[in-house]
Amino acid sequence: MQVVQIKDAVKDVFQSFGISDVGVILENEAIMMLLTKESRYRAEYNQFRKKYNSEFDDFKTKVETSGKEDFEVEDDLMDWEFAANALRTIDEKKRSLGV
Repeated sequence: MQVVQIKDAVKDVFQSFGISDVGVILENEAIMMLLTKESRYRAEYNQFRKKYNSEFDDFKTKVETSGKEDFEVEDDLMDWEFAANALRTIDEKKRSLGV
């Protein structure tokens, strides 16, 4: 755990809003950052799911076993895989925060 020094003036502002534990603010901000990223990657993931009318794992298997080269499809697959992995990572981080 890292200790963060917070100026008294900043603490006073938080206390004026009834927030005595600044750690709550940091935790909420971390959750909001995760939810923002999740929304972005979920939109990208769903875009590919709609485009190819398939789930990621099924589509990946189809592309890998087709033996055909299609650079657009392969680029989409890489972007889709990145989004899928990002969503898994975000889910793990959310669970670690109890979200």
